[in-house]
Amino acid sequence: MTEVSHLLDFNLQVQLDFLRWVERGGLEIYTLEHHHLESMIRMMDKYTDIPMDLADATLMYVAHREHLDIILSIDSEFDIYRTLKKGSLRNVLRP
Repeated sequence: MTEVSHLLDFNLQVQLDFLRWVERGGLEIYTLEHHHLESMIRMMDKYTDIPMDLADATLMYVAHREHLDIILSIDSEFDIYRTLKKGSLRNVLRP
């Protein structure tokens, strides 16, 4: 949600519309817990040369936990990243 809000920073009303959409159930908010950090830190350590930030590691971790293989991101790094089980994610915004 933070990343989307950042992308929508051109207009506060658009940000508010997005948050209202989320509030109405437009997406599911995944709760991360302390014990999830170990896996995210491991991924961030692996990709320090790119680098992988917390937002990217979170998306990769949630995809792994929820068995997702399709994501939506404006970041091209997801072409390089691999899940904890060495799989790749298909980014619908990339060819």
